[in-house]
Amino acid sequence: MAVADRQGKRKAAPDLVNRRFDAVAPDVLWYGDMTEIETGEGKIYLATVLDAFSRRCLGYAMGEHHDAALVGASLKMATATRGGPRDGTIFHSDRGSEYTSEAYNTLCDRLGVVQSMGRVGPALDNAAAESFNRPSPVSRR
Repeated sequence: MAVADRQGKRKAAPDLVNRRFDAVAPDVLWYGDMTEIETGEGKIYLATVLDAFSRRCLGYAMGEHHDAALVGASLKMATATRGGPRDGTIFHSDRGSEYTSEAYNTLCDRLGVVQSMGRVGPALDNAAAESFNRPSPVSRR
């Protein structure tokens, strides 16, 4: 069941992870995020899905738009990597509009993925996913 977010404008899933990004087996918990990448030709966005057990990137998608279609593409790749629809795999994300959209919620239902979302504001609520997208000190030069 979704809970209201910010001023109640968007619906968000409950936080099933509570900052515990460990899993006892593959495909129990996945997490993901989006990041913006500056290129010589402009911005692109990268959406990722990672398995908490192995820390393996199961799915990713890149595109010019920061939207539900992009995060949906990364989730579709992750489920294909794991052999098809899931039966209760938890996917944890932030409460961005792409993850709270009706289109993404419907896709999760169709793929058997249970959504989980951190609170608004605290970066630690999705720290595992955000740390994957953080550039290394060498790449900042």
